[in-house]
Amino acid sequence: MGKANEKNFNIKDPKVIKSINKLDGFLRAEYNTEKNYLDYYAGQETLDKVDSIKYQVIYGRRGTGKTHLLRALQERLLETKGKYFPVYIDLRAYKPMLGNNDDLYYALILLQEIIIEILKCVYENLDYIYSEYSRQEQELIKNSKKKKIAVILEKFNRYFDGDSFTKMGEVAFKINELKKVATSLKLTKIPEFLGEKGIDKETEATDEKIKYISFAEISNALSELLEIIDIDRLFCLLDEWSEIPENSQYILAELIKRTFITLKVTVKIAAIPNRTKLLSEDRIGLEDGGDIFGYSLDNRYIYELYSDNTRAFFNELLFKQLYIINPELYDIFCSEDGRRPVHKFINIFFANQALREILIASSGIPRDFLNIFIGAYNSFYTIGKYKHIVLADVRNATIEWYDVDKKKAVDANNNVKILLDKIIKDILIDKKRCHFLIPEKFEKVKELNDLIDLRVVHLRKKGISHKGKKGVTYNVYYLDYACYTSTNLYHNKINTNLLSEIETTDNFRDIRRVSLEDKFFEDFNIEIGDSFKCPKCGKMVDINHPAYVKQKICNHCFEKIQD
Repeated sequence: MGKANEKNFNIKDPKVIKSINKLDGFLRAEYNTEKNYLDYYAGQETLDKVDSIKYQVIYGRRGTGKTHLLRALQERLLETKGKYFPVYIDLRAYKPMLGNNDDLYYALILLQEIIIEILKCVYENLDYIYSEYSRQEQELIKNSKKKKIAVILEKFNRYFDGDSFTKMGEVAFKINELKKVATSLKLTKIPEFLGEKGIDKETEATDEKIKYISFAEISNALSELLEIIDIDRLFCLLDEWSEIPENSQYILAELIKRTFITLKVTVKIAAIPNRTKLLSEDRIGLEDGGDIFGYSLDNRYIYELYSDNTRAFFNELLFKQLYIINPELYDIFCSEDGRRPVHKFINIFFANQALREILIASSGIPRDFLNIFIGAYNSFYTIGKYKHIVLADVRNATIEWYDVDKKKAVDANNNVKILLDKIIKDILIDKKRCHFLIPEKFEKVKELNDLIDLRVVHLRKKGISHKGKKGVTYNVYYLDYACYTSTNLYHNKINTNLLSEIETTDNFRDIRRVSLEDKFFEDFNIEIGDSFKCPKCGKMVDINHPAYVKQKICNHCFEKIQD
């Protein structure tokens, strides 16, 4: 096909239909078992930002592409001339089943599993590390290195039988070592959960050997490994960090710092913003801007703010996803360098208004865009009346995707549903707005953060202040597109100018009309049973406020409340 055939491209061609149906298999990076992640990664500038030896935490809600980014980074590092060895680890695979008070033990088990995974990965990939040597030299080097790594693995009761790694027995921690680590971490609870088994020697159980190890042994294992192999730097790419219980996160962060930070190791962490705690109040863990640097995937591609960049990104995303499925079919849309699509690839599928709407509806989230695109295309093809996907197709697909991916999760949590219904009534239906303000002091409200995690409410901007209300800082939020399509409101009938108004208006009362203040949250707390009237001042006490949780005092008058 030549470039002249672009205009004759038929989006109802059976090959096009087949390629779009196959898109479903690439919606989550972990579904991919066949293609290179780097080949279909969209957003070169993002990849460039994380391709460094800095410790980084990559923040992003579900669907923003954290896993794909780490996987693409892993492949890019493998292509570099320097001897970089990247290890990708999905922390969900190592979550131990423990009680609520075992925060330290949880963190130590995860650290142990991270080290073991690194050891196993190096053991199995010595061919890559010594690929520059002849085959004969490789065999001599590999045999020597494998023996040394096997010795370290045996400390963790792991053995490689030639086919797979097997557990020789369980690994536990010495009581004295646990107490030492707990004390150094300033943890008030001293672990005693090993009971009578807490002895400093190997113990024979009925059918397995239990090996007792220390934090020092875990830490030394990585140091020993780096001495054994010849690499410039090891990259540890930790995915799904936010699946770790919050009280164990900062402990694991501190243990990683103690173990890794003085070595030739770089750590990259992928995490969800509102569910991540890398540093405790006592400054235990990894300090953002000091030990580790944050990089956000949220709010990069918001059409209302950055229309050109947003369109260009999703143009590239759609092209790369389809091209990886059928290169021959979509080759005519490659730019001259063969790496990016022509500027208007996305326009072959969408009518102008429909394109604008899907870019708004996606809220900058790649997974949402692709799911809505698949649904909109299926609607377009089924109805068969038009040459392109039209607005009605996008609206139908948005509602369908909301019902499948978000509505069930919202409905399953009664308090979250109550808050969403109140915001929709107050902001969307009554005021015909999609953006709204909330004072920063409410940013930790659990139900609000649940709505953000579910991608039903989107945090647009933090730290807005106005001379009309000194001392109060606001955050700007946005209701998901599906909230107004499902309430039968069109986007063009809603005032979407709040962000620009904030920066230009001198009249704070105009802005305050779309802010949710104390009264809104007091009413919400009463409705869900998380508030009661203070006997001293008569105001409603928020039982989730730190003042009440810690000292049973009113968060208004700060008087002690008797039980």
